[in-house]
Amino acid sequence: MILKIVRWCILTLTFILAIVVLGISGHLIAIRPTHYWRFAALAIAVSSLTILTFPVILIVNTLLVRDENISSERIIGEAGWLAIMWILWLATGANATHAARVHFFSGGCSFFSGYSNQICNEFRVVEAFSYIIFIILLSYTIGLMVFEFIRDDRDGHTQAGGVEGGHGSQTAQVTKAPATSG
Repeated sequence: MILKIVRWCILTLTFILAIVVLGISGHLIAIRPTHYWRFAALAIAVSSLTILTFPVILIVNTLLVRDENISSERIIGEAGWLAIMWILWLATGANATHAARVHFFSGGCSFFSGYSNQICNEFRVVEAFSYIIFIILLSYTIGLMVFEFIRDDRDGHTQAGGVEGGHGSQTAQVTKAPATSG
């Protein structure tokens, strides 16, 4: 039950932040339609992917899983997808940081740049929210994997290639070869 609550809170918060990133990145592309900022296009793609897939994860896990008996494959699959997503959000944040450092004096909003303060602040919002989503998803993915490993340990599952019946200890039998004379 606690996993469902944590999943709902984290994925919903990420969904909301992704909507903000999508809107601001869309505005950044709209003001420069012929020569747009590449980080804004990446932010639109990643936020759209987040907005499309996270509700599916929530709905599938809510409707199909009614008790605490969540399959390991489902958790590993979710963790794998979330790992891809946090890598994409990290790339978005890094590209936004690079673009802000290139287009604005020392990365700060000042009158030395050829762009308005509003555009500079929009760069900062995309940058900050991308890193926040990255940190949230990375932490949740690590927590999900730790949860799965602890659950497997507690339930007594053995890994592939493990020794059966020995709780990980392996006893070796040594047999002597018959002595040959001659």
